[in-house]
Amino acid sequence: MADLKENTSGQIIILSGFAICISLIALAILVNQAMITGYYSSNAALEFPKHEIRDITSQTRESSVSMAELALRLNQSNNQSIEDNYRSLFNQYEQQMETIYTIHGDEVHISLSEMNLTATAMNYSAESTVWVNITYNDGMTYYALLPEIIEVGT
Repeated sequence: MADLKENTSGQIIILSGFAICISLIALAILVNQAMITGYYSSNAALEFPKHEIRDITSQTRESSVSMAELALRLNQSNNQSIEDNYRSLFNQYEQQMETIYTIHGDEVHISLSEMNLTATAMNYSAESTVWVNITYNDGMTYYALLPEIIEVGT
């Protein structure tokens, strides 16, 4: 009986077994957390509405140039200034974009913050720019572009 109490070599084997077991469990938990983190970050990247935001900004850029040309043509046929024609056209564009995105469940606000339109006889000069504020909200993502500077001159 005395030999069993003095022989402690088996305890070291058992303790090292417990240490290896605990380190394997910790390693398995760490690998699991890394996989879960990768899964959630990839889903967050996929859910970000970057294409919708790109579409809104590119459509606003293209429409701003078209509206500037149309405002110049309207100036030649009515008594309103180019800036008033542009504001009127931009307000119509803003209402249409808000209606379209509201139907899809998104909230879009586009507002004209400032404009610098310098027109020559039949076209705009290179310094003609407009400043547009664009906000997008789909319930999960809020994006604000304040201001977007758009060159409408040639």
